[in-house]
Amino acid sequence: MKANTMLKSALLTSALIGFVSLSAPSFSAENPALWKYQVKGDFNTVLTQLKSGLEAHQFQITGEENLSKGLENNKKIWGESKWNTIGFQNVTAVHFCSLVFNHEVYNINMDWAVLCPFKAVVYNMKAKPDQITIQMTRPTYLMAQDTHPKAKEVGKKVEDRIVTAIKEAVAQ
Repeated sequence: MKANTMLKSALLTSALIGFVSLSAPSFSAENPALWKYQVKGDFNTVLTQLKSGLEAHQFQITGEENLSKGLENNKKIWGESKWNTIGFQNVTAVHFCSLVFNHEVYNINMDWAVLCPFKAVVYNMKAKPDQITIQMTRPTYLMAQDTHPKAKEVGKKVEDRIVTAIKEAVAQ
């Protein structure tokens, strides 16, 4: 039960921080549950490279949400001056999966089905539009407390493959 509560808390925190966080190093000192990577470039180009890179590493793209557009479309709820107080320009979530990793994760503990599909959030800020941040919730962090003997190994394998795919895809 404690693991479920910790997992839900980590995922909620990741979603909220993922949407509003500022620049940080690869492994965020503010939140070790997050992996962050920054590159310079055009937002749409980096987003396209990210998706292509994931597919090249045998991940299947299962969904994409333009979160910034969704908020902008509903700014009347918060008001023109309050809907984007942090100054983001673009925020897109990319969902992706791997049948191999789904199989491994499910065979450890069905609670880890929450990882699949995986998600990367790509964003930039109006103040620095060419600085693109890519982030995700770290599988190693989420699976660290699981008592299954293979949990940490699988978490590391999943995280390493995703990180490699992203870094190779958007390398400059």
